[in-house]
Amino acid sequence: MGSSDNGSDKKLDENYIYGRWGNYQVIQAALIFYNILPTAFQLLIGVFIGYRPTFQCSSSSAYENITLTTNSSYFVSYDKCHIKVLYNDTAKKTHTLVKKTTCFEGYQYSLEKDRSYVTEMDLVCDQAYLGELIQTLIMTGQLVGAAFASSLSDKLGRKTIHLTSHLLTLTFGIGVAFSPNYVTLAALKFVLGVLQQGMVMSNTVLGLELFPERTRFYSEAIGLFSWTTSLVIMAPVAYLMRNYSWRYLQVVGTCFSLISLAQYWIQDESLRWLAANGKREAADKVMHKVARWNKINYEELKKIVDKKMDSIKPDTHKVNETETTTNSAPSHVVEKYSALTILRNKSIFLISLILWFIWVTNTVTYFGLTLTSTSLAGNRFLNFFLSSIVEYIAVICEFLMLRRLGRRTILIIFHAVCGVSLASATLLNYFSGGNSRMQMASVVTTFLGKSAISGSFSTLYLFTPELYPTNLRNAGIGVSSAFSRFGAILSPFAGTLAEEIPWAPGTIFSAMCFIVTFIILYIPETRGVELPHTLKDVKLWYSENSGLRQRNKRKHH
Repeated sequence: MGSSDNGSDKKLDENYIYGRWGNYQVIQAALIFYNILPTAFQLLIGVFIGYRPTFQCSSSSAYENITLTTNSSYFVSYDKCHIKVLYNDTAKKTHTLVKKTTCFEGYQYSLEKDRSYVTEMDLVCDQAYLGELIQTLIMTGQLVGAAFASSLSDKLGRKTIHLTSHLLTLTFGIGVAFSPNYVTLAALKFVLGVLQQGMVMSNTVLGLELFPERTRFYSEAIGLFSWTTSLVIMAPVAYLMRNYSWRYLQVVGTCFSLISLAQYWIQDESLRWLAANGKREAADKVMHKVARWNKINYEELKKIVDKKMDSIKPDTHKVNETETTTNSAPSHVVEKYSALTILRNKSIFLISLILWFIWVTNTVTYFGLTLTSTSLAGNRFLNFFLSSIVEYIAVICEFLMLRRLGRRTILIIFHAVCGVSLASATLLNYFSGGNSRMQMASVVTTFLGKSAISGSFSTLYLFTPELYPTNLRNAGIGVSSAFSRFGAILSPFAGTLAEEIPWAPGTIFSAMCFIVTFIILYIPETRGVELPHTLKDVKLWYSENSGLRQRNKRKHH
């Protein structure tokens, strides 16, 4: 109660549930943005620990002895996946295949055998698909995690799901380093995919609900900066560990999650979620902490939170279940939703359909371009570093635009730039005819497209949860992210498609981006709008601001 004695004369913002920004939010935000680092590591470390170097069949003493003692006209060729015995016909100046076998004595790699799980487990040739399957399982796990963890976050709390996912990530992440065989590795990677989405979905909403409306975009701009920084850090860490087993790199990266051991005591539940769910006792503890750290009057802050609680009047005919919370304070009816709520409401479902297409577009394009960047010649660590650092351009552009433009407008700009860039890159590459300048221009425009889709992805993480009520917010972004995983699962095939039809991936990506610039016009703008609390709030807002209604409204004004 002593916090009330430190009250400031500065008036609190009644529309901001924390009263005003202060030291409390700075500490909470720092933890939220740090927690992006372990999610990036678990998702993309496979670029290094699952690296497939150049290789060939190991030499066979049996073949060498035969060819050396019988006839010097015979010689052995050790290819990637086969050992060939050839006859050198000097008269005809041709080579005739005499015998062809698989690499029965194993493989010889350009790296030490324990540098990646691909080399250690010989996931090459007819087993090569098992290497790609690991990344596919991570993406599949993300799909499951986005679908279920997000809904649990709305029901059980953002902190509960994030902390649980983070602690389990620490456990299973270290477990990966001790995988005795492929099946164990694959199973653990799938689980880590589920947990990664549990962290990402809850962390995104925690950040969104921490910031006031006028600076809410800071959450995503700093989030994109943190994500990019995570990737930039990953390259030198992997480089420094290049002479050690991939298992050591896995452990070192997972150690970024050690903070989860203290997270319970230093991170609080979202006050907005506590208010929306009538958790008065838990909210009171957070309010005392906010008042003490920010040096504001506790009683004034309590009035703001109580007002938020009292303003939530659920539409009892449409909710899936209701819950009455009785404490020393008056009873509070809590509005509960699930992912099925999206399907049961036409207006929300139509908006969600558009969002799902945008999420798939962003995911298949981003990961498709990321996979393309790994095929560039040169040092793989430097290539990854440059591919990551280019995303800082998106950070700067997104931050500047979010200060002046609406979320929807920014998404249109980013997708238009990406579409034009990838279309240009495709044309330049197709008509280059070996011209090095045109090929370089194609690479530059491809990186520009990757930067644009990175900014779009970040803005989408801000825009999507703003379109849903409090107790459907995590489910809304979770289902969207789940749909996006289909794009992530398909993205590895972009390289295969490019080998058959070089212009196809860029054409598909750019066409999808152009489609987004049109269909997104149906979705209402969220800039300058307070986060909706209930389903009733959202329905009224959609009815007045989505699609043609919004444009007609502007014409009449």
